[in-house]
Amino acid sequence: MKTSILFAAGLAAIVSIPAFAQPQSPDATPRACLRFGYIYDWKVLDNKTLIVEDNSHNKFKMSLMGYCPNLQFRERIGFKSLGSAGLSCMTPGDDVIVRQPGTGAQRCPISAIAAYTTEMEKADVAARAAKANASH
Repeated sequence: MKTSILFAAGLAAIVSIPAFAQPQSPDATPRACLRFGYIYDWKVLDNKTLIVEDNSHNKFKMSLMGYCPNLQFRERIGFKSLGSAGLSCMTPGDDVIVRQPGTGAQRCPISAIAAYTTEMEKADVAARAAKANASH
């Protein structure tokens, strides 16, 4: 009897530890969650990268595993998630589907999804400007 009471008391003490007391790595960042059913808009940076916006206007940088042709044609793009509900987060391994004229659809697997910060956006704008200046 004493053993079960001590066990229960020990279990209660473990369960009641507040979340902030849990050790975390210094690099712990919240996982970006682009919900499959909440995709609002997207912009193509290149044939391997999209900036996807959700209904709350949060932006996410979506990197694809390889070259994905015809991304620039917005009306031909769809998203496919392995999650079964609209609340599921898009994850690496999910797909961007691009309809190819005359050949059907092409699967473009997602390799990474990250929150798209203003710093990232500024860096992308600067890189595009530098590339444009170099080509002239």
